[in-house]
Amino acid sequence: MYIAIGRVLQTHGVQGYVKAVAYSGIPERFLQLKTVYVETDEGYRGFIVEDVQLRGSTILLKLKGVHTKELARQLTQKELFVPETEKIELPEDTYFIHDLIGLKVFDTEGQFLGTLEEVWTRGAHDVYVVRQGKREVLIPAISQFVKAVDLNAGKVVVQLIEGMLEEEENAD
Repeated sequence: MYIAIGRVLQTHGVQGYVKAVAYSGIPERFLQLKTVYVETDEGYRGFIVEDVQLRGSTILLKLKGVHTKELARQLTQKELFVPETEKIELPEDTYFIHDLIGLKVFDTEGQFLGTLEEVWTRGAHDVYVVRQGKREVLIPAISQFVKAVDLNAGKVVVQLIEGMLEEEENAD
């Protein structure tokens, strides 16, 4: 079994480098990688990691066999995987995205808000996408809003602020 550790954002330069982001928020984890996997129609395809450069939270990767911008472009928006046996220990209050997907989300009063179906990782902080029926609630994944994550119980408790639900309720 494989776990997603990041995503290729775009190409970088003309020699086949790609820019990637780490889902864990720990880009240094990529410095240890010898092989990374990409899911294809035929299954997971492994790439030997030839070079890793960290530029803040952005990761530049050079993968063996990807030596042109055109080949690198085929990897854009693809998730990067490693075997589950290579899973790292995360800091406290940090979770793997695949562990969060499917959790039930409740507000601090116990009201069921929906199921955590997506995690957006593109901004300054992650955003949890919670859906119930046609209603969608976007919750910034910061301590001001996320009060508890209990993987064993399969739930997340969040503190909403005024207006987070009103727009969704008025849209119906």
